[in-house]
Amino acid sequence: MERNDPMTMSRLKAYRRNASAIEDIKTELSGKYVADSISVCTPPSYTPHSTRIDGFLPSGDTLSLLCEQARLEREQRAVEEFIKGIEDYQTRRMFVLKFIKGKTYLQIAMQVSGGRITEDAVEKKIKRYISKKS
Repeated sequence: MERNDPMTMSRLKAYRRNASAIEDIKTELSGKYVADSISVCTPPSYTPHSTRIDGFLPSGDTLSLLCEQARLEREQRAVEEFIKGIEDYQTRRMFVLKFIKGKTYLQIAMQVSGGRITEDAVEKKIKRYISKKS
């Protein structure tokens, strides 16, 4: 998705799932990353020295994993930027707790207001904000 796409509930909800997928991709890629040292001679002294060569083993699978990781990371940044752009502190905190931290509406109500607002009020505030911004 492009950065200019409107933020939606589904994009926000995907944040934690995408974070998990990125970690899975990194784990898979770590097995495809290789490093070695070679001895080379370079001008002007032509004295032998070691140079490290490292990178991913070439394969279509590696390239598709790297592309998917980059796509997911872009989406993560878009969600984070959207949340950072929320001016009202309490609303921003609700979004962080819900979509970044994965808290329930009840947990958010307790954490944000000490129980002075209901979980329904938290949910409505989040949904209203998203509909207003999309």
